[in-house]
Amino acid sequence: MQRALITSVCLLILAWLALSASTWGIVVWQSKVFVSQSHGRPAINCTYFDGTALFQRGYLFSPDDRVGYARCPIWAPAMPP
Repeated sequence: MQRALITSVCLLILAWLALSASTWGIVVWQSKVFVSQSHGRPAINCTYFDGTALFQRGYLFSPDDRVGYARCPIWAPAMPP
């Protein structure tokens, strides 16, 4: 039992270090669909964690994933392209 706990903690620390060293973030939560004032179209805000801080990205919403996203992408670059 104690060995499994130590192994789990070590894996979490390694995952946090890898995320901190990368330029990508993992999704933490997403907003409900709202109408964007700049586009006049449905949009979602996604909040990501990059190992050291939270950052947000906005995406157009499309329930069928044709023009936008039905839900937030799991990974997103921390620095805009």
